[in-house]
Amino acid sequence: MSHLYAVRMDVALPPDMDPAARDDLLAREKAYSQRWQRSGHWPHIWRCVGQYANLSIFAVDSNEQLHQILWGLPLFPYMSITVTPLSPHPSDIAQDPAQSDTAQDGAALDPASRGSAAADPSYD
Repeated sequence: MSHLYAVRMDVALPPDMDPAARDDLLAREKAYSQRWQRSGHWPHIWRCVGQYANLSIFAVDSNEQLHQILWGLPLFPYMSITVTPLSPHPSDIAQDPAQSDTAQDGAALDPASRGSAAADPSYD
């Protein structure tokens, strides 16, 4: 069973890093991360706009596997990493296929047709 994690990675390269070393490091980072993406263990990666950072989703078999993936990143020595374990949300329609039909008729998308989330005891 896969465990899901949201991982934010902030990068701080030394401003005086040799340009050739920087280019090599970034090429190795790209190759390494894309291998894990192709494996399915790193299914999503997004840029954090205006920052040298990304937010990624990892689907791994264990805490140890995630640790090994992150530790192996060529940019790891220059990163500040925040890991957040994830679990399914009870309001996620992907977790309850019967709920997905509601959104298809358009009524669920019209704010006037919905009640307040605060009034719904199942809202979490």
